[in-house]
Amino acid sequence: MSLKRILALASGGDGDPTALAFAAWLAGQHGSVVEVVPTYPDSAVDMIALGMALGATLSPQALEEVTAAERELQSHIEEAARRAAIQADVVFGAGEGAPRLSVLNRGLRPALALSRHAALADLVVLAQESLQAEPGRELLAQALLADRATVLIARGNPDRLTGPVAIAWDGSPQAGRAVRAALPLLAMSSAIHVLQCVTTLDQRAADPDVDLLNGYLRLHGVGTGVATLVEGHDEGAALIAAAEVSQAGLLVAGAWGHSRLRETVFGGATRSFLNRKNGPSLLLAH
Repeated sequence: MSLKRILALASGGDGDPTALAFAAWLAGQHGSVVEVVPTYPDSAVDMIALGMALGATLSPQALEEVTAAERELQSHIEEAARRAAIQADVVFGAGEGAPRLSVLNRGLRPALALSRHAALADLVVLAQESLQAEPGRELLAQALLADRATVLIARGNPDRLTGPVAIAWDGSPQAGRAVRAALPLLAMSSAIHVLQCVTTLDQRAADPDVDLLNGYLRLHGVGTGVATLVEGHDEGAALIAAAEVSQAGLLVAGAWGHSRLRETVFGGATRSFLNRKNGPSLLLAH
């Protein structure tokens, strides 16, 4: 498996430079094509819908102001993407060949655009800062649970992806999908650490045998992992702490393996992973 088509989510906010830097850097490393999906809300449509619901009409001036604000956001995303492409020495703009980074036009609503483009994407990249607002978390949940995409939550500097990598391994299908998707990144790493929280490890639900995991990694030529056992009733916090001790720049983990109910998607270890504002980047799969 390789990373050849990457989506980067950008809203015009503070997290864009991080997400775009990671996506552009990965494009340079893997010869990828990156498409940047604008995720700012369509305020004009929302205002028109509100006006219709209230039985009122919006003035042309009000609509023009909203449209101008959206054009400014689009321009801001394009400029940030151009800088990221130049920094990573990849081509900026639509066209043939790779590595390349381009920005899509804002057309469909963010959720629809994400689903359409994620169907044939190897990775979706967004920044940790994007998760501070509800739209970012909703898009993350959709990407993982509905679109079944692999998501990289970018934190810090992309160069850290060439250092140690940690795998949160419990033998679950979610963890297995995360490992399979992470193979191109594991191949780049300087060391692999396999983390298990023995306090919460369920031996009956799955087979968390580290030897099985290492056998799979050897077959793909990415090396093997050194097992580290940790304890703690807050599984996510214990695993994150162990990843930081190993100086991992990336934590690979299954997401939301205990429940698929929307009311509980931010519980368990995944919630601890996401609530951490710094530390290793996260590669998640459901």
